[in-house]
Amino acid sequence: MGTPPHKPAPWCHGKAAASKTSPPHSQSSRLVQRRKLPYILPVLPRLVLIIGLVGRLALAQAEFPTPFDSESRGAPTPVAEAVGGIHLPSSFEAKIFAAEPDVRQPIAMAFDPRGRLWVAENYTYAEAKVNFATQLNDRILILADTNHDGRFDQRMVFWDQAKILTSVMPGNGGVYVLCPPRLLFIADRNQDDVPDGEPEVLLDGFNTTTGNRHTFANGLKWGPDGWLWGRIGISSGAKIGPPDQPESDRVEMRGGVWRYHPQRRVFEAVSHGTTNPWGLDWNEVGEPFFINTVIGHLWHAIPGAHFQRMHGDDVNLRSYVLIDQHADHYHFDTGAGWTKSRATPDGKEFAAGSDQLGGGHAHSGLMIYLGANWPEPYRDHLFTLNFHGRRVNQERLERVGSGYVGRHEPDFLTVADSWFRGLDLLYGPDGAVFISDWSDTGECHDHDGVHRSSGRIYRISYGTPARVEPENLATLSESKLVALLFDRNEWLGRQARRVLSDRALVGGDLTSARDALTDAFAQQTKAFGKLRAMWGLKAVGGLTIPWLLERTRDGDANVRSWAVRLLVDSWPMDDPSGRPTQVAAQANQAARPESSLVVARLVEMAKEDPSALVRLYLASALQRLSWKDRTPVAVTLLGHAEDATDHNLPLMLWYGIEPLVGARPDDAVRLAINGRIPQVRELIARRLGEDIETRPAALAALLQGLESAPATAQSEVVRGLSAALRGWRKAPAPVTWAAFATKASASSEAGLADGVRDLNVLFGDGRALDELRSVVLDTKADPASRRQALKTLLNSDAPQLTPLLKQMADDNSLRPSALVGLLQLGAPEAAALATSRYQWLGLEDRS
Repeated sequence: MGTPPHKPAPWCHGKAAASKTSPPHSQSSRLVQRRKLPYILPVLPRLVLIIGLVGRLALAQAEFPTPFDSESRGAPTPVAEAVGGIHLPSSFEAKIFAAEPDVRQPIAMAFDPRGRLWVAENYTYAEAKVNFATQLNDRILILADTNHDGRFDQRMVFWDQAKILTSVMPGNGGVYVLCPPRLLFIADRNQDDVPDGEPEVLLDGFNTTTGNRHTFANGLKWGPDGWLWGRIGISSGAKIGPPDQPESDRVEMRGGVWRYHPQRRVFEAVSHGTTNPWGLDWNEVGEPFFINTVIGHLWHAIPGAHFQRMHGDDVNLRSYVLIDQHADHYHFDTGAGWTKSRATPDGKEFAAGSDQLGGGHAHSGLMIYLGANWPEPYRDHLFTLNFHGRRVNQERLERVGSGYVGRHEPDFLTVADSWFRGLDLLYGPDGAVFISDWSDTGECHDHDGVHRSSGRIYRISYGTPARVEPENLATLSESKLVALLFDRNEWLGRQARRVLSDRALVGGDLTSARDALTDAFAQQTKAFGKLRAMWGLKAVGGLTIPWLLERTRDGDANVRSWAVRLLVDSWPMDDPSGRPTQVAAQANQAARPESSLVVARLVEMAKEDPSALVRLYLASALQRLSWKDRTPVAVTLLGHAEDATDHNLPLMLWYGIEPLVGARPDDAVRLAINGRIPQVRELIARRLGEDIETRPAALAALLQGLESAPATAQSEVVRGLSAALRGWRKAPAPVTWAAFATKASASSEAGLADGVRDLNVLFGDGRALDELRSVVLDTKADPASRRQALKTLLNSDAPQLTPLLKQMADDNSLRPSALVGLLQLGAPEAAALATSRYQWLGLEDRS
């Protein structure tokens, strides 16, 4: 396939884009790329042409609105003083790579294969009451250090017509730009650093609430799988898809990590939840991790996972239980609460306790160091900027069970400058690390205003970094690029893979590269080399189903897990509400005769593979399988009792099984009876219990099948059924309940008899309204149960509801239900409460 075609389209707020005939030169410091003019032109026409170009440059300069400051706390710390206040380990050095006025408001950074730093400058992020100053523009800079002294010496403005710019990433003959609510592509096929024309809108729907605008979509980054990855925060009730795609076909996200395939033009959610992901990277074996704020800070971005949330509902209400963070610690005192972990507004004093724990609750930027400059002990460690703590936290990623645990290591650096607000960090060609500094006071909401005229980029190096040659990887032959894939300097490997992918995209003959990579894989003895051969083959279109099936028998679990991922990489994912795209899944697999071989091998691996990591990715793959193929893989995975207490596997299995329970309840009953993962059995019972009125047969069959089961299994079913019906006042008893309850009541299993007794009340005379009121008030209870209890109280015309509903109007879990209830009751204060809380509602609740 070719490079994404140019298709003029409306984009950021309808502004017209710069083009070849109207380049967006907006600053006098831009390095102007002079074109060679034909010598056959007469002198006068050439002068006219030059005058015209100059005129257009002047016009473009005039069109870039002048940013203004609204910050009320004076001026930022002088650059020299700020650099001097960076405290580093021995033999490390901090330099200023760029600072105001040459760079301002640096919200994101990325490198291209020429070793140049692309910087996204965001001026439109505004004060809390304004949200976005769309009368201003944002822009993209290119900074180059051609004399290798650690400071830029060439500066170009690539594009200055953006609005709400959060990210930039070169690739595929142009640049990908994230301007929520849109993902854009700006073509520059001749690589002259001037856009070929108007941006093309690839995706839209990355919406966010104005009340929490700082959780908008961000973070473009190329993954080893060849997809373009990104992030989005919890306050974004986003429904994402190509322009003009019906809402019913769009992917819904309320926070999490996503990816986009630029050739197939496919968007999918990778994982859901958390609060405001603002950093993402891959470790040495290609496992993705992202950083977060307020709740847990470190997460393993497992495809198909549903993670803990700060507030609101998961996109699938029947996820029920959400996976917790993957660190074993916090960087603030959770007992005091996250709001007390911030520094003082001027940033001069840290919150009590937070300094010792890591600096506070807010994190931005994530880098797993795989560069060529820092000492070996730092390699494959995770680094993130602690926003209020003015430091770089360090984590050691340790393999545990099916995944990883982040262990706290000493903070890498601290910054004395009270204006330091680090946002992004990444290693460059020579292994030195670049850190962008928003350079402002206050915290991320900017209640005290925005200082748009400041911004810095620091460069952190160890000793004297070795110079990297060549300076432009795009000029290398395929054989040299293939060799670079295996370099210990991951920057070279990633950029070489990017160049090979770009060449494949435009139809280049990469037969020699495919052959070389196939041979290279056979010669590798460790996962590092094998994986880079696999990812390289993916980039050049050299993977085949038979070859990948052979890799599922490799001796290294990382290679086997990646073989599973790549075998199903193009199969459609369940849509994020939990309802599978079965028509697409069945059509996809019917069009590929080898898919039956893949599924058969997945079943074998589910039974035989000794690695919990491999089983994790088999569980993840469930969400890509058709119904008929999902059940046999799930049955086999549920037979691993050793996975019952794993951090990830029980819930990942549940997320893959949940849609099956509603579509094929008989299969779900079999999974619950025969499975050896207690949490999954409990959740299946809960899901069946929700359909007790409409589809009672499956629940009756489950109870009958476990009538003589061990008391522990019976207890799991009772807990699940109790959770399903907690907010109910009265429910019909399943036909097999009496026999089940008689045997279960006789058990000495802790809590089982009490659970049966409570359900007997529900199946008999019903619960008292006061008991339901207690459920509503229980902030630790499951939100779905609380909403059901509130609904039951409303339907029962319970007395004294108005005071309860007013109280719940400020409860994150019940706010929409409470406001609607007040409006239904006609309470005098209902309209005022609804309008005053409107900006804090998720987009999905506003209608």
